[in-house]
Amino acid sequence: MSIRRIVPIEQSEWSVIPVYEWVRPRSLDWSWPPPESQAVVMLLFDEQHDIATQAVFLRIVRMLTSLTAVQSQSQVAIEFDPAAQCLRVHELVVWRLDPDGVRRRRTPVRQQDFLLRQREQQFEQQILNGRVSLVALLEDVRVGDAIDLAYTLEPRDPMPGLLFTSFHFLVWGLPVGSASVALNLHPDHPVRWQLFAPADARLPVELRESDRVCWQIDQPALFQPEANVSGGHWPFPVLEVTAWESWGEIARFFSELWADALNDETDTIAAEAASLAANKSIEAAILEALRFVQEEVRYLAIDFGHGAGMLPSGAGTVLRRRFGDCKDKSVLLTALLRALGLSARPMLVATSWRHAIARLLPSTACFNHAIVAFEFAGKKYFVDPTVIGQAGNLADWVAPPLGFGLEIDTNNDALVELPSLPVAELILTETFTLDRRGNGGAVEQKLLATSWFADEFRASFIRSGLPQIVKNRADVLKQHFPALLPQPDSAELEDDRVENRISLLSRHGLPTWGPVDRKPPDFFGYGAHGLFLAIETLNDREQRTQPFALRHPLRVRHQVIVRGKPVRKLKPEVFRHEGPGFRYCVEVSSKRREVRFDYSWESTAAEISPEQWQEFCRERRTALDRAGATVHTPALKPLLIARRALPIAIIVAGLAAGWLRNAESNRVINEAGGVERAAGMAFEHVKRREFSQAYELANAVRSNYRNNFEMQILFAEAALRTGHFQEADEALREARKLRTDNPLPDQLQAALYEARGELGPSRDLLIRLAAQPGAADLVFSELARLSERMGDPVAARKAWEMVLARQPAQPDALFGLARLLWSIGERDRADALIPGVIAAQPTPSAVLQSTLARFFSATGRPARAVEPARRAAELSPNVPEMVLQHAMALLQAGDRSNALSAALAMMEKFPNNPLATGALAMAAAMAGENVIAETAFKGWVEQAPDDPDALSGYGFFLHRSGRGMEAKTLLAEGTRRFPGHGNLWLNYAVVLEALGDSGAVQAREQASRLLTDEQRATLVR
Repeated sequence: MSIRRIVPIEQSEWSVIPVYEWVRPRSLDWSWPPPESQAVVMLLFDEQHDIATQAVFLRIVRMLTSLTAVQSQSQVAIEFDPAAQCLRVHELVVWRLDPDGVRRRRTPVRQQDFLLRQREQQFEQQILNGRVSLVALLEDVRVGDAIDLAYTLEPRDPMPGLLFTSFHFLVWGLPVGSASVALNLHPDHPVRWQLFAPADARLPVELRESDRVCWQIDQPALFQPEANVSGGHWPFPVLEVTAWESWGEIARFFSELWADALNDETDTIAAEAASLAANKSIEAAILEALRFVQEEVRYLAIDFGHGAGMLPSGAGTVLRRRFGDCKDKSVLLTALLRALGLSARPMLVATSWRHAIARLLPSTACFNHAIVAFEFAGKKYFVDPTVIGQAGNLADWVAPPLGFGLEIDTNNDALVELPSLPVAELILTETFTLDRRGNGGAVEQKLLATSWFADEFRASFIRSGLPQIVKNRADVLKQHFPALLPQPDSAELEDDRVENRISLLSRHGLPTWGPVDRKPPDFFGYGAHGLFLAIETLNDREQRTQPFALRHPLRVRHQVIVRGKPVRKLKPEVFRHEGPGFRYCVEVSSKRREVRFDYSWESTAAEISPEQWQEFCRERRTALDRAGATVHTPALKPLLIARRALPIAIIVAGLAAGWLRNAESNRVINEAGGVERAAGMAFEHVKRREFSQAYELANAVRSNYRNNFEMQILFAEAALRTGHFQEADEALREARKLRTDNPLPDQLQAALYEARGELGPSRDLLIRLAAQPGAADLVFSELARLSERMGDPVAARKAWEMVLARQPAQPDALFGLARLLWSIGERDRADALIPGVIAAQPTPSAVLQSTLARFFSATGRPARAVEPARRAAELSPNVPEMVLQHAMALLQAGDRSNALSAALAMMEKFPNNPLATGALAMAAAMAGENVIAETAFKGWVEQAPDDPDALSGYGFFLHRSGRGMEAKTLLAEGTRRFPGHGNLWLNYAVVLEALGDSGAVQAREQASRLLTDEQRATLVR
């Protein structure tokens, strides 16, 4: 049964007509000076509702103040649902300031100039909404023009019994001259309203007449959204209007509206219920029905047609086609439970507002989701039929944490509060077996989840499949241990659906705990990374005015066990710490050849108030500073150590004397918790590419490790990446003395030459390294890249082909060779190279999709880069580099709106990651959102002080913002610290040219010499 009437696009009802008589005209205030930093400002926002007809009039006047805005905003689209609405366009006109200083209207857009188009923007989210867009491509739009659009949306075939209701969030993310919401009242259709607002909020002015009420606010403050805020917290005025008298009235309306759907094909439903219950107890039959609807009826919202958004499909229809949205699945589950003899009802809920709906007036507009409530054995249960992976017996069934809901029942007259979440546990145990010979090294991971954590992980297995989940976990581990040898066939999944516990066991080879092709280092470095499978990542430098929501209640535990002959014992330690919203503990214990780190985290609150935020960040930072796992794994045997000339007491005394001789080093070491801990933390920072922190720590302890090759190499790399080139040189000389036959110092020396801009010596050194037996792949990759940079494609091709002969799917080599082939004219072969390797892989590869996207970007085809970048981000959604690439691909392709949306989503997911901050900075700058962009650029520079792209991007942004001297100072410092970075020199040259500085010529020449072809192709301006 289908109770919706579908309207094809060609039957959409729209026209261009004069404004209705019930609309009150509003004048424009051209005297308001818009902020100079914004590309788009809204001069007027005017929304008027006619209560009797439920029509809504909208007039929006936007001024475009930059070329970027003209490029992105000169196409006007009005979206509407042709099954539920009729569109009446009143006027679309451009206002322009004439030379005499008067704003004048240009010719309005004619009806024949509009185009009707349909695009399913939510198709990938399994939602078909059937909405269409009326589009106009404006001609001759210029900087300073204002686009004035006025239209009315009217109900098409109004649904009987549906009363007026609406919500208005009086907040804007761009400057607004004047905004208003008005109601055209009618005695036969009474409404009431209420205004919610924080104590310090600026309220709109209420203007009331006998037949009309209006709320108006002029030049409201810009709203800055903050991440991870509960949907029920409104830090701005919210206006609610409703014609409904009670929640019971709404429950009766929906009961009548959904009655036919619930009673659809009762015989078919009864037969299915009997099949599900065959040879089972009633409780087992209930659980089987829940599982069937959740996992075998797929989610797909066909949210169009008459009644879409409110009318469900019939239960029999949903059963037959095995898909539906939340309403459809709730109707089917309710019908099946009733067929099993239970009392069951659909329930309306608000997934974001949750508990907040209890403070609202009765309204249909506050609900956006449907679930099911039923009774069994004297107890009420709640089920979300759109969830997958849920398990457990009924006694421990986890209700969805949705606050309050309204049961669809003619006898119901009030909201019902749903149960709170129970405590869930997540335990990750990782056992590392270290072997310096590279034979028996291994890591075993066991992940155990209970309650709603188990439901979440089970859903992941169902969506992605066990092999992909195991691969994802191994990929995360490989980021810390590049030599890891994944063994996907070792995975063992145990799923106890009765007790709702799920565990995953996997084992992988670990020939070394350091870089590939190097001897195992003297330190094993890791940490409590497993905690972040559950607890929030955050930007603790953020200033908040809104609460920060926490996952609660939860307990997370991460055990790291390191064992093997190289492992040295650590002093037992217990560290406990508490702060707002959490408790943390780490216990360190050891025995012969084994060290154990046991980290645990427990939430104690559901959110952190703005007043608690700074304390929360400070105490959380204090706790997680003790989340490292550094173990001494020296190559020397204890017997050799005992033969050293100096006794341990003299060594310790010497270290103490060294501390006294260097107060700054002493401070750094003390703050780190000792020399070994400082050294271990330095290794951790280098692995995370946090070179400033690594440099400070390594510089403090290097005198204690003068004879340690790994420490000299670490310090050299940290010094190189932070612009301390002389110190890098000194450390490399020391490293060569310690291991004369190790090629690593020369590899870093080549990088140091290049960083200084000395490309010839760098290439010569790489050529000598490549000629040595057993040269690492990295040497050939660097030689190929540098050869191409210096204009020698023959040598570059030979080097890339050497890498691919060893590793046929090595991503950098694939990209390098494909881009090189393209540049020398072999374009068909270039285009086929990477797709051919992708097709040969047994499973989808995010890295290879990313490589393909990079290739298209580097060859000047940004539009083709978007799709593989999107696939890479989907395959590895938790890898920020993949998500960043998708956002940048959208930006390079000119899709600035979606690029900004992707960057904002990335920022929400990785709030303290400089890659996310950088993406937001670039996307916001290109979209003309200068306030957001500047905040993001400052955060990027602060979070990633060693990233020359951060300085380069911020400098160019300052230049575009008209702050040339600031840009010059910043970029001059950048070129001093990173003299081999081409983008810095290019932006520095642009700034100097704009300032008329004679140094621009030299800067431009330096940029031309240093910029790679890929950098030139992927410049974002």
